[in-house]
Amino acid sequence: YHELMRNERVPATKHVYMSLINAYVNCGQVEKAKKVLLDEGVPVKYINGIKSVLVSALASYGQMSDALELYEEIKQAGRSLDPKAIISLIEHVQSGDELDRLLRLLGELKDPNFWFDGCGRIAVYCVKHKFLSSAVDLLKQLKDKDELSTDAVLNQVFCQIFEAEPTAIEFGLDLLKAVKEELGLRPSRTILDFLLSACVSAKDSHLAWLIWKEYQIANLPFNVLTYLRMYQVLLASGEHKAARVILKKISTNDPHVRVIIKACQEKFGNSVSVQTKKKQSPPERNELNCP
Repeated sequence: YHELMRNERVPATKHVYMSLINAYVNCGQVEKAKKVLLDEGVPVKYINGIKSVLVSALASYGQMSDALELYEEIKQAGRSLDPKAIISLIEHVQSGDELDRLLRLLGELKDPNFWFDGCGRIAVYCVKHKFLSSAVDLLKQLKDKDELSTDAVLNQVFCQIFEAEPTAIEFGLDLLKAVKEELGLRPSRTILDFLLSACVSAKDSHLAWLIWKEYQIANLPFNVLTYLRMYQVLLASGEHKAARVILKKISTNDPHVRVIIKACQEKFGNSVSVQTKKKQSPPERNELNCP
C-alpha cells in the first residue's frame, strides 16, 4: 500500500498514515504497521496521533504487550494518548492482574463521555474477575455522574455474570445485594432475568427461588419469559412437582412457547405433557412465593 501511494504521489496526510496502520493490522501485517512510524516523511505534529492509532490497532489485534509498551513510551515522552486509544486498551485487557493499570488509564480520561464509557468497561472487567468491592466502587462513581445511564452499565455487568464459565451466580447475588444496599438502586427486570438464566446453567433451584422473590420485592410482575426460565431451572434441578406448578401458569397459545417447553422437557426431563397438563391432578404445591 505504502509504495503504491508513493508511486501514485498520493499526499501523505495524517489520515493516510492512520489508514495505512489500520490496513496493515487488518491484513495481519503488524510489523509493517509499526514501520509506518519510522517513515521519514511523517511530520512531527502527526506523530502522537499516529502512535495513538497504532496503540488502538495493536490492542484490537491482540498485541497487548506491544500496545502497552508503546503507551508507556508515549507517557515517558510527556504526551497524552488519544481517548479512543485508551478505551481500546481498556476494552482489550484480558488478564486478571491489570486492575491497577486500568484504573490509571481511567484517570487519564478527561472527557466525561469517554470517562463514563471507560469506567463502565472496567466495572465489567471487575465482575468478570470477581473483584466485588472494586466493581461496587466504580458503580458508585458512575451513579454519581449519571444515575440513569448507570442502569445500562448494570445490565452489561449482570450479563457478564450470566455468560461466566463456570457460573458466577453466588457472586451475582452478592453484587445484587450491594446494588440495593450500597447504591440504593432497585434492580431492573433485565438484571433479574440474567440472574435467573444463570441459575438454569447452574441447575440451582435454591438460588432461583431467592431471585424469584426479588421480582416480587421490586414489584415486577412475572411474565411468560420469567415463568419459562423458572420452569427450566426447576426441571434442570429435578424439582418436577414445582415445575408443574409453574407450567400451569404459562399460556401455551403461542406456538413458540410450546416449542420452548418441549425443548426444555427433552433436555431436562418431562414433568408433564404440554397437551395433557390440564388432565393432571392438582400439584401438592400451589404457591409460587417460595419453594
